[in-house]
Amino acid sequence: MFWARHYDLVLVDVEGETGIPHAEHLCSEIKTAQHQQLVAFVCNWRVAIMTDCPDEILRTEFDPAAFLQGVRDIVPPPA
Repeated sequence: MFWARHYDLVLVDVEGETGIPHAEHLCSEIKTAQHQQLVAFVCNWRVAIMTDCPDEILRTEFDPAAFLQGVRDIVPPPA
C-alpha cells in the first residue's frame, strides 16, 4: 500500500522484542519506496530502546487519549 501514495503517518505495531527485525525491515522498505514518509513504531518502552529505524516511537501505555495525543504531536497540522 505504501508504494501507491504518501500517508501522513505510517504506524507499525511492534509485537515484543521478537517483532523488532520485522518492523525494522518494513520501516526500511517504506523509507526506500517513499524516503519522505513519516514512520512511527507503536511499542513498549523496552522495544523502544532496542531500535532506531523509525522517525518516532509511540509508547503503549494503555491510555488511548495519550496515544492519540502522541499521533497528533507527530503529524504536522494540515497547511
